[in-house]
Amino acid sequence: MRLNQITAPAHDLAASIAFYELLGLRLIVRSDHYARFELPQGEATFSLHLVEGPIPRANAPQLYFECEDVDFQVRRLMHAGVAFEQSPKDQPWLWREAWLRDPAGNALCLFHAGEARRYPPWRIDRPAAGETLHLIIRDGGQWAIAKLEGDDPDHWKRLQQEYADYKTSLGPYDLFALLAFMEREWPDIFLAHKDAISAFAKSAETRLVF
Repeated sequence: MRLNQITAPAHDLAASIAFYELLGLRLIVRSDHYARFELPQGEATFSLHLVEGPIPRANAPQLYFECEDVDFQVRRLMHAGVAFEQSPKDQPWLWREAWLRDPAGNALCLFHAGEARRYPPWRIDRPAAGETLHLIIRDGGQWAIAKLEGDDPDHWKRLQQEYADYKTSLGPYDLFALLAFMEREWPDIFLAHKDAISAFAKSAETRLVF
């Protein structure tokens, strides 16, 4: 199962479309009562539907859009005339957040969380094992993950001897830091192998080749 889209209400569809296009979303479907957007990154979509009557401002769903540089986006939008209810602020849950509302009054958060978005230090299924995982990049699109205990700075020499097509290795990571890094840098490989990597990290095996 995966999240396909979020739909938010709008009173003035044209004004809301213009607002979300200014945010950076790309309009892909439009009718008299509905609009749908693609995001610059990822597969999820976002949509608007025209409604009558009041749109709640309190105890209502909140929309979160992640960006690499929250402060830059806030400055860009303020120069375009967009008002913010909260300036960028570092939160204790390791997110940097700024808050605003769209033309219909829906609450939006522009934030950056990085690894803490899905893999904060307090994630409840974090395995006990520490930073022992090394991602090995090999020739010809070959990959491997090795568990190496200790803090030997020359671990790469051992891996180079083990894998004749060794190019480089990255790490050490714990499981969730590794998954977050791969999701960001190589999303296709992450999607294809994330379950096998998770199972490997929790197993007694010391090498995973894929």
